[in-house]
Amino acid sequence: MKNRGVLQGIAVLSAAALLAKILSAAYRIPYQNLSGDMGYYVYQQIYPLYGIIMVLSMYGFPVVLSKRRSELLASGRVNEARNVTSLLFYGLLLIVTFLWLGLFMLAPYIAQLMADEQLAGPIRAMSFVVFLLPFLSVGRGHHQGEGELVSTAVSHIVEQLVRVLFILGFTYLFVTLGFDAYKIGVAAAYGSFIGGVIGVIALLLLTRAVWIRQLVHPKKLQLAKVLNENIGMIRQSIFICLSALIFVLLQLIDAFTIVRFLQWSGVPASEAFPTKGIYDRGQPLVQLGTVLTTTLSLALVPMLSKAVATKKVMAANHYQTLSYRLTLLIGGAATIGLIIIIEPTNHMLFTDTLGTDVLRVMSIAILFSSFFVTASAVLQGYNLAFLPAIAVGIGVILKLILNSMFVPILGTIGAAWATVIAVFVMVVYLLLALKRKNHLFIGNYKSYLQIVMVLILMGVVTWLWKEGVTTILHLHTRATDSIIALSSALVGGIVVVGCLFTFSLFTEEEWSKIPKLNKLRVRLMKRRG
Repeated sequence: MKNRGVLQGIAVLSAAALLAKILSAAYRIPYQNLSGDMGYYVYQQIYPLYGIIMVLSMYGFPVVLSKRRSELLASGRVNEARNVTSLLFYGLLLIVTFLWLGLFMLAPYIAQLMADEQLAGPIRAMSFVVFLLPFLSVGRGHHQGEGELVSTAVSHIVEQLVRVLFILGFTYLFVTLGFDAYKIGVAAAYGSFIGGVIGVIALLLLTRAVWIRQLVHPKKLQLAKVLNENIGMIRQSIFICLSALIFVLLQLIDAFTIVRFLQWSGVPASEAFPTKGIYDRGQPLVQLGTVLTTTLSLALVPMLSKAVATKKVMAANHYQTLSYRLTLLIGGAATIGLIIIIEPTNHMLFTDTLGTDVLRVMSIAILFSSFFVTASAVLQGYNLAFLPAIAVGIGVILKLILNSMFVPILGTIGAAWATVIAVFVMVVYLLLALKRKNHLFIGNYKSYLQIVMVLILMGVVTWLWKEGVTTILHLHTRATDSIIALSSALVGGIVVVGCLFTFSLFTEEEWSKIPKLNKLRVRLMKRRG
């Protein structure tokens, strides 16, 4: 019964994480519509701080703490488990206090590094989110260590929902009142903080504040021990969640480099700021595309891990190649489809067609980032989690170098190509690492060729449909472009689904291993029959 509860908790937590990721990407579209490209630029400059804190408090520290607590509780060392929990809580509280002081005091200098001194206010406003880290991390980690995952899932969803509502609500109010982009950015930052506070309150209510009441009095803990214990946990936490941090880290590099390099190339500040905002339109598209693409392929990873643990090599290889093929099919369809319809999609989502060429390049990153997430998960299934961490380091350094080379010459489209190349190199590194460890299994190349043919067919049909509808409607209003984008996406989806039934892209055995897609397939086949 306990194992069943844990499995249900894992399912709820996974669903919550997926929904939270979709919310985290989708709300930026109405935010840009409300605040404009300038307002969106300001928010994107300060967002990486929030993103890093939330990833650490969801995937980093809770995982490390829950693992440590589980080990201690399993051996009956209850007091030590309480001490470890207290050590992490007080250690993080101490660290984030100094971190907040640094961010708050140095905000003007950080803003200067971003080549926009007016960002000091929004940076200071966003700095308060660091205080959420100890409460969310320890609260989640404490209960995950005892196999209770529902509270983490619910608090995460509550936090994201409240955050999105407050951000959009504050933005609408401040825009209506006529405040400038920087004041709107401050309001959005406080909206993020309020969402996090509500998430903490939800966690306290759901867990009856047990983890707070069990904390040891700080006087009973030695400062040196607190710091030593936390150094190890911080190292492990960052190591664990580096692959989840990759997109935030790439955004962080863009925040510090794009505006400065644009100005170095002669672009005036008044033009560079909104240009960066237009470039940032690609972030939610890549994030949403990657999340939706990898949902099915990542569902196979637990089965791969189980096969590895039981030394069933053939089964592990099968799950690996199936995950790659799913990623190619769905990620390829999302990438090609978006490249074809990016102009009307840009108008539909972001009010105009500015930066369409940049978004078209960024669309390519969906496929490569999807393969990166899938390959990282495969490596974790083989207990090789350190390799994705190395890949992230390579990607971050390469992105920084390429931005410095491309942006002064090509502008923001150079930054887009820098992202695509960096993520591609990361994927190549992971595949080569799997090959070096003798764990790489691609499978039959013919199965990939079939998928490529389906993608080409989808691309041709989608392009013909888009061109035909564009000719018929003729006018390029936001409404007509919405019709073009949505109908073209629907047609492309129908082509892919039709090909799944017409061609043998997956065997019956493989279909049974893709439960979500197989349920849809069975229903459609019944209706067709």
